[in-house]
Amino acid sequence: MSETPGGDAGPGIDLSALVGFGEPTAQPGTPVTAGAAAGAGPGPEALNLSPQPNEDMQKLISYLPALERMANVPGASRATRNMVRYIKSRVTPGA
Repeated sequence: MSETPGGDAGPGIDLSALVGFGEPTAQPGTPVTAGAAAGAGPGPEALNLSPQPNEDMQKLISYLPALERMANVPGASRATRNMVRYIKSRVTPGA
């Protein structure tokens, strides 16, 4: 077992800047919903994430029939079903 609490983050990873779960926040003026699409603070645009390239999503959409079959087999994981739901939510009519 690892000698560090919570496991080993791996070589070259510095965890000293992390704030403990029960510790006071390092950003007292920032709401916990900052970066979320709901609640106080800036929305997702503040995260400066680039949208997923349309060509990548089109490739995933082309695999949708096979992915749906995988998601519908007994014992399919929740993650598989959620991935299919996400891809289906990104399909827009006429795209």
